[in-house]
Amino acid sequence: MTGRAAVFGAGGHARVVGSILRAVGREIIGFFDDSFHNDTEIIQGAPLLGRFGDLDRFRGEIEAVYLALGDNARRQAAYADLDGRGFRLPALVHPRSLVEADASVGAGSVVCLGAILAAEVRIGPGCIVNTGASVDHECEIGDFVHLAPRATVAGRTRIGPGAFVGAGAVIADRLRIGRGVIIGANATVLADVPDGARIVGVHKAI
Repeated sequence: MTGRAAVFGAGGHARVVGSILRAVGREIIGFFDDSFHNDTEIIQGAPLLGRFGDLDRFRGEIEAVYLALGDNARRQAAYADLDGRGFRLPALVHPRSLVEADASVGAGSVVCLGAILAAEVRIGPGCIVNTGASVDHECEIGDFVHLAPRATVAGRTRIGPGAFVGAGAVIADRLRIGRGVIIGANATVLADVPDGARIVGVHKAI
């Protein structure tokens, strides 16, 4: 890739996104976040340039914008806003992740260090597949899902839009995880989960 990148967000996940951009050789013009206080903060070697609304001032210098918001709802809203204003929002994949050639990653999604996407996996737009997360064959991950570090999703499972799967959680194969579901850290999911449910511990059919 060529051209300069902007990062939309300046929190913890922005550090991850910045490190991936550096790993793939992208030049970062800077970071943008509404927590902006001054122009002296440096993140992953690039400055915090301003608030979200300041991004337009740099439009002519930016080839692409990368989303760095961990919260699913905020990331979805930012995606819609930036896409509507004509900014390019490509996927970002760490070179030390393992992504099969026939897997697909949607626009605005981030695949982090050590993540694994197996054969025929489909990752929707605006997702985070975090450090060391694993998604097995033929899974479908809906729009704006966050798979936290070391989350494991077994084959042919479908996860609905806006779901969050906590660190170290394990989801068995061929399940249906609903829209907006929250699965806690280290949970084990052995049965389908309806929309909006919150799961901790072991979830299995009654």
